[in-house]
Amino acid sequence: MKFAQHLKRLKPHPRILFNDEELKEMKARVADNKLGSGINFNNAWYKMLELAESYVDEKEFMIVYPSCSVQLTFPLPLIQLEPVGDPPGYIDYPFWTMYSRAIEERISVLSFAYGITKDKRFAEKVKEYLLALSSFTRWFEFPLRGAEGNLSNAHFTIGAAIGYDAILHTLSSTEKDMIKHAILTKGLQPFRIDFNNHDSHNIIASKQVAMLIGSLAILESDCKDEVEPFIFNSCTYISNYLNSRLKNPDIEGLLYLNVAARHILMAVDTYHRSTGNNEFLQHLYFSFLPDLFIYSLGTGGKLSFVNFSDSFYSLDISYLMSILASKNQNRIASWYMNKFSESHLETLLHTNNLPEPLDPERYYGNRCSNIFSTIGWASLRSGWKDHDHLLAFNSSQSAKNHNHFDQNNFILHVAGEWLISNPGYQDYVEGPRRDFTIGTIGHNSMLVNNKGQSQLGKSKFVDWYTSEYYSFVSGEAAGAYDKSISQWVRKIVHIDNSYYLVIDKVVKEDKDSVLSFLFHTTAQIYAGDKNLLPGEKTEETHITFVGNNVSASIYNCYPKCTKKSVEQHKEAEEYGSYLKIVPQDKEQLQYLMTMLVPEASKNEFAYSVNRVESQFHLEIARQGITDHILVNENRDSVWQTSTNGEIVLQGEQGWISFQNDDSKLSKFSIVNGSCLKVQSDYIFQTSEDMNISAQFNDIGAKIQLELQKNTQISLKTPQPTILLVNNEEHLINYQIDQGMLELYLEQGLNEIELFI
Repeated sequence: MKFAQHLKRLKPHPRILFNDEELKEMKARVADNKLGSGINFNNAWYKMLELAESYVDEKEFMIVYPSCSVQLTFPLPLIQLEPVGDPPGYIDYPFWTMYSRAIEERISVLSFAYGITKDKRFAEKVKEYLLALSSFTRWFEFPLRGAEGNLSNAHFTIGAAIGYDAILHTLSSTEKDMIKHAILTKGLQPFRIDFNNHDSHNIIASKQVAMLIGSLAILESDCKDEVEPFIFNSCTYISNYLNSRLKNPDIEGLLYLNVAARHILMAVDTYHRSTGNNEFLQHLYFSFLPDLFIYSLGTGGKLSFVNFSDSFYSLDISYLMSILASKNQNRIASWYMNKFSESHLETLLHTNNLPEPLDPERYYGNRCSNIFSTIGWASLRSGWKDHDHLLAFNSSQSAKNHNHFDQNNFILHVAGEWLISNPGYQDYVEGPRRDFTIGTIGHNSMLVNNKGQSQLGKSKFVDWYTSEYYSFVSGEAAGAYDKSISQWVRKIVHIDNSYYLVIDKVVKEDKDSVLSFLFHTTAQIYAGDKNLLPGEKTEETHITFVGNNVSASIYNCYPKCTKKSVEQHKEAEEYGSYLKIVPQDKEQLQYLMTMLVPEASKNEFAYSVNRVESQFHLEIARQGITDHILVNENRDSVWQTSTNGEIVLQGEQGWISFQNDDSKLSKFSIVNGSCLKVQSDYIFQTSEDMNISAQFNDIGAKIQLELQKNTQISLKTPQPTILLVNNEEHLINYQIDQGMLELYLEQGLNEIELFI
């Protein structure tokens, strides 16, 4: 990108938070309350105006620091915060981060209120903050560290830039010079240490963004030579950041992804507003970004997110979604804004051009599950509605400071409740709570001889497949442990949008090593009618986690000989209890097979398991349906036969489902396979191994095929009258004597729909 050329078309002030054209449009919407969407704009505006009024009148503000149980009150007018002293167990606790963020928020809200109303009280309050900040000796917290590892510099710089830009015409020459000099010397110049630093860490990203926004706010002909190097460095960083995000495996959890993405979007939006160039905004990364958050969103209409690594269930992603909805016309982002973000400042700033919202079921079609293989995250879900469920799984290479020792870990959300849970953000004070929150013991993972993982990251997805009714993902995490194991592949299969099968395969260096598999919950734990308390054991193979309104069943399917107990980590009791399953077989190759049933019903699932070396056959009876699951854990395509001999397939794994009332085949999926035979009937045969999922009903069938090569396919179906391949009508070649539909399809994904 030609950054120098873009700057030649620099727009006049205001150009940071809004411009004159946007203000005009916003004023018109405030006046007539016509938004063209489901958002009540008038209500949002009056809430924001009320907040701005409170910021004008407040004489002090308070910040609670929950991680260290400290509460601070800051008198106004603002004065530089003196050293507070570290809470017990902390070194260099960053009090200025939330302090500077609170000031940035106040300046932003007041600047916006002034832009809309031109009420001088708002401008005067902004000026009060700007002059106070200008009088600070520094904008970073720790003098010896400077701007290193420090977010306050970024927040102060962004806040000062927004305020300066918004009320510039109200300032005297002396005030302009003082504030501009402060942005340059206290904001920008300490960022020189990050020139040519392309680390994707959220703090580095935030500082690079502040570098650009601060520079664009004060860039004039009289300081061009001083300021432009900061712009060019930041633009280069942002370009590299966006390109690397598509292939870099690092992710520090959704909290810090949101922090970094918010700042990056703030920068590229400001760059677009200041120069008229939108190349950054159109980057491919911004098409991927909303999908990760939407697939990580809980069910039951609850605003709750996957909390892998240092993160929380509760996140505010309104800014991210508002920009992507308004500037990039992203319809799933527009859905999020309409459903969750009515009263945010972002809604007011970026609702001038929202596209028609599209809910996830329609936006993603039948793709309720998604595998984010680059970062090692997976979302296996039934949907986004009230009674749906989500299992999120991670097996990642990311080894950043905010990651945990939690590879091959998963959590389960059912109809609005986290029934299998994670501790979320780590406790930084050394002791049992820290051991629990960052260590393997606090996650739904595996201990070897009561020891957890010793390496961050060192894991990855090794296989995956998604379709409408059958999806799976496999993660390899042995590298995260010491040399006690050489393999741990955890496969999670989502079947018929109804239940999950978790298959753990572990190769131990010493066959006597003891494996413990953990399932954490804040719900009540029951074995039958008995409520199991910490320290209690059970022989039951069916355990239920009972939440406030819903429950989930855990079936210990294989091996038969296991020890099961409920445990609680001392001094971390607030995070709930966990079920521990310990296989008793002394084998070097150890398997554990667990079935998870969201929204457990009174009708238990009945199952049987048969193992022959690496091959397993499970027969599962559930609510009028019988499922057969055949899996070769060596992960190659072989001939497999059900225990009763009626099902034969060639493939790596398969699921074959029958309706009990008429014994008809209703659905099936075969992974890496070429043949399925039920009793005497060939259901399909192909010339090449492929992935196939099929659903049959009274009017026809829907079939998904993933082909690695051009492939000849024979399918057992009634004679169709209409055949669609990838939504286009296709010539029907039907062998009546064999009852087989013959197809020759090209490599890639093929969606078939036939009508009889």
